[in-house]
Amino acid sequence: MSKSRSPIRMLVDLTNPGQYFACCGLLELADRLWPGAEGWFDSGTFYVACDGTLVKLLDAVADCDLTSTMSPNRRARLDEMPKRSGARGKFAPGTEAEYKTPGTSSRDAAVVLKDPFDITIDWYLDDFAGGSRFKTWAGKQSALSISAAMHDAWKSAAKLNEDCLSYAVTNCGLPFNFDSDLGGQGKAVDIGFSIDSLAASRLTRIETTACPVLELSAFIGLQRFRPREIGGQNSFLYAAWGRPLPVPVAAPAACGAPVQAGMNRFKFRMLRRTQYHKSFLPAIRQHGDFG
Repeated sequence: MSKSRSPIRMLVDLTNPGQYFACCGLLELADRLWPGAEGWFDSGTFYVACDGTLVKLLDAVADCDLTSTMSPNRRARLDEMPKRSGARGKFAPGTEAEYKTPGTSSRDAAVVLKDPFDITIDWYLDDFAGGSRFKTWAGKQSALSISAAMHDAWKSAAKLNEDCLSYAVTNCGLPFNFDSDLGGQGKAVDIGFSIDSLAASRLTRIETTACPVLELSAFIGLQRFRPREIGGQNSFLYAAWGRPLPVPVAAPAACGAPVQAGMNRFKFRMLRRTQYHKSFLPAIRQHGDFG
């Protein structure tokens, strides 16, 4: 274990998958700041033994540059196209095909947290290994724009403490919906229409409340820490380990690998809010074996 006298501690609701994977993401980031960091869960708290503090970790994330793998020239070109679209949102002649070409739009680019983390987040582009099944946002939405909105809200926080995963902000843009407490927000059947499709305009936008530290940290955590699918039932399992583990060992523990006896396991489902949008639902603690 790290020689840190007092480990970082964060309050966590283990029945909220978003909070769980946010802890995993913060462990990943702590390990990149202070190599050899170890994390564990105990009695509603997540601990990280490392050579730093929670304030230094959260400030480092707030201060780092968040961008994408898309080149600056390509981003500038995409930003320029809508300005040439004219009335009623039409594309200028010859630009629509360029804008919609697969692999060239901002939504197809991976998100990058630069120095001091230097981590690329691209799990949502991974169809082969199944990472994309946890993608909760629509194809027309950009992971970079959602991440940037959560990052800006994170930066604007006056003071974050051990309850940082519950820190909530209004008017900060649409979240990823990893927070299971927000699972019902934006569900078209509840209010008669989807609020996501109205977000592009300030005149029609319906602002929601989001927990930016939770949302962005969970987005990062899912790069390495993945739940295990249970029998193709739209059910997923994750486990909370109870002794200090480094990131390479904690990642398999997260999906239920038997690295420790008596780990608490939780099962959750994905809610399909609309044809294109999903959310994480609250998890239930499990007992017994799963195939």
